[in-house]
Amino acid sequence: MKVLAIVPARCKSKGFPGKNVAKLKGKTLLELAIQVGIECEVIDDVYISTDCKEYEEIALQAGAKSLGLRPKFLASDTAKSVDVVVHLINSLNVQYDYIVLIQPTSPSERQPEDIERMISAIKRKRADASVSVSKIEDPHPYKLKSINANGFVESFINGSTSEISRQLLPKVYTLNGAFYVSKADSILSAGTLLPEKTIPYIMDAVINIDSEFDFLVLESMVLRDKIKVFGL
Repeated sequence: MKVLAIVPARCKSKGFPGKNVAKLKGKTLLELAIQVGIECEVIDDVYISTDCKEYEEIALQAGAKSLGLRPKFLASDTAKSVDVVVHLINSLNVQYDYIVLIQPTSPSERQPEDIERMISAIKRKRADASVSVSKIEDPHPYKLKSINANGFVESFINGSTSEISRQLLPKVYTLNGAFYVSKADSILSAGTLLPEKTIPYIMDAVINIDSEFDFLVLESMVLRDKIKVFGL
């Protein structure tokens, strides 16, 4: 079995510029993501995918490998993660069985052992992929509202009601961004990181950093030992 880990880190971010290299206790989120991959016993290679020379240098010093900067068509706001992954797979002259995507912006509560468990579960359940998810407690989708063309409040999901007891609400989960693990051939054939036979890997709530506020919340919780981040 041969496993490739890819750490994507695009330079530009409208919501939180430089979020991939924001520092927790002196380490960038990029370095922490790479460390998870390097410390995982089943991963053979960890590659950075970036459009930024500075990020590439940080990644190389942290122990990752690089094929150079991304082409421009993969550095835009509309570029899909799966396209970045497929481009890197096709650029490497190595045959991998599994691909692991490790996003710098979801550092909390993840461990190298999670990757090993996800690959084992894929094999055991004869699945094509596994993705990390966290349970949503609040706001539950059934309680969300939208405003219709007439300006009136209505349920966002047809047939749902916000008046149902919390205990009776169905369990729902969100992709938390920590890990995407897929068979390499599934990604190449289906063109997605979430093929039909994708199993969940349930984790505690993970802070996915989309804004500076998200990062400040994470930083505060790390400093207060309320959240664990591998590598710190």
